[in-house]
Amino acid sequence: MVETQAKNQNIFWLWSDEVDWSKRGDVFYWLPEFLDREKTVKGGINLQDSLIKNITYGHTPSGGKNTYTDKGILFIRSGQLNDFFLDLTDKVYISENTHRKMQRSVIKGRDVLVATVGATIGAVAITPEIIKEANCNQAVGILRTDEKRLNPYYLAIYLSSPYGKEQILRQSSGGARDNLDPFELKRIRVILPSITSQQKVEQIVKDAFQLKKESEADYQKSQKLLNEALGLTGIEERREMTFWRWSDEVDIVLRIDPNYYQKYFQEMKARRAEVKTTKLEKLSLLIDYGTVPTSPDAPPELGTPYLTGKNIQPNELVLDKLDYLYTNTTHSIRNKAIEAGDVLITQMGTVGNAAVMSEGQGGWFFGSFLIRVRPNKSVSPEWLALVINSDFGKQQIQQAMTTATVRTNTDLPTIKSLEIPVIDKKKETEIVNLYIQSRDKKVLSKQKLQEAKDFVENLVRRA
Repeated sequence: MVETQAKNQNIFWLWSDEVDWSKRGDVFYWLPEFLDREKTVKGGINLQDSLIKNITYGHTPSGGKNTYTDKGILFIRSGQLNDFFLDLTDKVYISENTHRKMQRSVIKGRDVLVATVGATIGAVAITPEIIKEANCNQAVGILRTDEKRLNPYYLAIYLSSPYGKEQILRQSSGGARDNLDPFELKRIRVILPSITSQQKVEQIVKDAFQLKKESEADYQKSQKLLNEALGLTGIEERREMTFWRWSDEVDIVLRIDPNYYQKYFQEMKARRAEVKTTKLEKLSLLIDYGTVPTSPDAPPELGTPYLTGKNIQPNELVLDKLDYLYTNTTHSIRNKAIEAGDVLITQMGTVGNAAVMSEGQGGWFFGSFLIRVRPNKSVSPEWLALVINSDFGKQQIQQAMTTATVRTNTDLPTIKSLEIPVIDKKKETEIVNLYIQSRDKKVLSKQKLQEAKDFVENLVRRA
């Protein structure tokens, strides 16, 4: 191979016996890590070689989103393929008639789904067996295996492992958006262990599914009990597009923006008045803003994790995309170090999301667009987070928040003055324990899924 370098240019190949330019001429395809992975899976079998009964792609119905209905046939979009699980929290449907016109994109239980377009390319999920029939859009590839040779659960985990995902990324081609066509998907090579080993993968994944299902049920039960305890049952948030108020209903010294006087906010305020409350500040040892880092982002091996708004979801920490600060620069901001039991609240952009910090986050840091609450011994941090994320807390934050330039935000006075309900301790403990149980099962579910991935990677390495 001959290499050359000119001024202001990176090194590039002039010619090479390792590169088949007639096959693919783009540099991405010939990245060294892809070539190494190709050698690893060389002993595998192409998906098209009797392993798959059918490979097809979805189809967007004529009319697009306008064809979605409130009931009918479940319609899957590529964004719902989320870390192996199919995310069904935001469901849409199409009519039976539309479904019949799209027979080539019919999905059945145990089908393996692959995102084939754009930013989510390579995301994988398996269709739950309780779904007898569904449909999907053109950004989803549907793989139906010959289960005598290839277990769909094994295939799904394999495709989400580096051995499968790197093949998918390599075979994809660029345009306005990266995409993977059916011909290239059929060329993915799969290492085939014994069917017994493949079935063991299925059992591990089903254990993860069951834990996830129980976690969701426990969480929904905790939310139901919480709403009942706070008198929130039956309130529907309905945004008013235009409305008016008589001047004696509007305190112009307080606020004159119309949003403040939404009927929903006024009804919530009336419900709050029926519950005994205390100010959050009285339940806290500390309420403060985060810090603006003075050092650039650090690589994980040289840094300490630094939480920002993207890591805080309602009652949940999202830790798959962490930022890091150089550890040797954090001594000057040690007063912004997190302790277990701290509650972090998003302060700008997506306002009012709250999550509890565990022992695992002890010693981490948090950003300037977050607010920290350190509760005292009289209150559970989980209770505070549950209330803040409920309509009881969100209504107080939303009604008081202002708009800074283009983004909404809240502030320390608003958070300090939040009214936190004081209810029967036995009922509070029941709600909190259900939530903690839900959280623990969710963690166990993710661990089970990782166990399946590790098991598959070990099978491939041994092969």
